[in-house]
Amino acid sequence: MKICSLLILLLVISVPLLIVPILGAQELELNKSPCLYDGIIDPQTGTARTRYIASVHYYDPDGKKPIKIQAYVDDVSYTLKRASGKSNNGMYKCKLVLPPGDHNYYFYAEDDNGRNVRYPRFGVKKGPVVGITRPWVEPAKLTNGGLIQKTGNNKTFYTYTVHYYDPQNKPPKKLNVIVDNIQYPMNLHKGKISNGTYIAMLTLPSGPHAYYFKALDALGNCISLPEEGFVRGPEVTEVINSSPKIFDIKLEPIIGYKSTPFTYYATYLDEDFDPPSMINIIIDGVTYPLKLKAGSKYNGIYFYRAKQYLGNYHNYYFYCEDGRGGSCRIPQIGTFHGPVVVK
Repeated sequence: MKICSLLILLLVISVPLLIVPILGAQELELNKSPCLYDGIIDPQTGTARTRYIASVHYYDPDGKKPIKIQAYVDDVSYTLKRASGKSNNGMYKCKLVLPPGDHNYYFYAEDDNGRNVRYPRFGVKKGPVVGITRPWVEPAKLTNGGLIQKTGNNKTFYTYTVHYYDPQNKPPKKLNVIVDNIQYPMNLHKGKISNGTYIAMLTLPSGPHAYYFKALDALGNCISLPEEGFVRGPEVTEVINSSPKIFDIKLEPIIGYKSTPFTYYATYLDEDFDPPSMINIIIDGVTYPLKLKAGSKYNGIYFYRAKQYLGNYHNYYFYCEDGRGGSCRIPQIGTFHGPVVVK
């Protein structure tokens, strides 16, 4: 009877001792390893003065923050701090100042149960390249260059078009079409500034022409299309110049005082779309330039405003030139009379 009681007592004491290590093992088995991904050091090139940012995304499925998370650059460790997100699911970063040379790196993290993870899992990632010769980077490209209209006259607008693409996603420093060795800047027509179609619209003098495209990308590379030589075109014929016209002459008011401002109006029209190289009114033998009031320079209303001295013998006429040999005088002979200025 005493032996049975003793055995029962020993069994009661020993059972909790057996349960404790079993439960501890189960807890360890439930713990899951953390994850690291999207690890990078940015930028990948620079100088010894550049501030580099090491960043990696940390995730722990158990909801625990890391007890250690580091970036190793050339086997030198740098501690990262949470920059965004949650402590168990967020981005960790740190700033670096690196010496000149080619570098490599990886990331390491460890949770509170000793589970660790490395990114990349094996080996290292290359970079950054600091303060030495810049690694080769693919230059930008010019493609699909051409001229939409290959024949016309010296009043035709000729449209040059070319596609610009930069693998670095940066705009060109310069992009021109060179026509007869004269550079004309091109503007974005559609797409992105780093991957889009550029155009230039020009009028050209009569005769044969030749062109090519030239760009300077963000890295300073000079790109031409075609790489050598040029493309012929367009063939431009000359349109016989038409003289401009002046009409709709008006004076307001036709009678006034010395203090009255008198306004002279005239409408200018050039069928060749030439703006006036000069457009004047000659009042009592003195020439005054007119200013554009409404419309376009080649088809608009021009005016001149001034006060006049006493008299009923004022006279005036208009004269203009288009800069291409065409001219017009209104009236063709003589003058218009006015205004009458009274006391």
